[in-house]
Amino acid sequence: MRSLRVALAAVALVVVAATSSRWAASALPPRPIFRVATWNIHKGADRTGHYHLDRTIDAIASFDADVVGLQEVMRNQLESNCDDQAARIAEGLRRRTGRPWTHVFVKGWVSDKRDCEERGRGDDVEVEGLAFFAAEPMIAKEWAHLPGSRVAVEVRVASLPQVPVVVTHLAPNRDQQALRAQQLAALMPWAKRRGPGLLIGDLNAEADASELAPVFGQYRDGWAEAPARDSTRGFATGQTRPRRVSRIDYVLFAPEIDVTLESVEAVDTTKLGLGEVSDHNPVVATFRRVTRDERR
Repeated sequence: MRSLRVALAAVALVVVAATSSRWAASALPPRPIFRVATWNIHKGADRTGHYHLDRTIDAIASFDADVVGLQEVMRNQLESNCDDQAARIAEGLRRRTGRPWTHVFVKGWVSDKRDCEERGRGDDVEVEGLAFFAAEPMIAKEWAHLPGSRVAVEVRVASLPQVPVVVTHLAPNRDQQALRAQQLAALMPWAKRRGPGLLIGDLNAEADASELAPVFGQYRDGWAEAPARDSTRGFATGQTRPRRVSRIDYVLFAPEIDVTLESVEAVDTTKLGLGEVSDHNPVVATFRRVTRDERR
């Protein structure tokens, strides 16, 4: 575990965006589907703690997603080669997919460790946060501070501007159930004000946990909805922890949004030939965009 002394309320937002000319040159009509992924990347290390960010990037590229929300994204951490992980992932996705990926990074936990900066390999203290990646321009970006030095981040993309996508990472462990409830008490009204959309991330609780009741009052659980469509993929249990039947990572959606759930996959990265890339399994949901005629 990392040594963290300070958990600042202030969070910094860093955006890397494709230039308008670059986007105009590569822009295509929106795909009929909209794919969303969430993943706790374990700081770019595999399940046993070996750092290999390239495998993380390879896995994300395989999702063929339009929007990806990541948790445990590091910057200026010695154990992670002092990488600016969000920037590295965005550049790696551009090279692997040929799509004009943009990204947003918001820091939550802030350490007093300056190991990277002292070695001339970093520019500030070690931080951990959330990152969003989109294969098109993001037209809106907002964040909210949650109790316990956690954050929630919302983005909207150009091809689906009416659907906010929110990512978060709640407090871990069973003994922090009360803190998760406090975090959700702050998150849910904020998310509701953003409008009907998607909520994704590592909620660190099973679907039947009492603290998640307000969440399921506002959103539908993609994995729970998918069997009715015979459209679950990957791990049959939906487990999001390797070697554990435990589902704590979610793609949730408001029932009134202009997309229709097509399928949900709890991705087995070993079947991608990459091994157990993280201590979490990614979750990828495919939605079909509602056409103008269907809205009538």
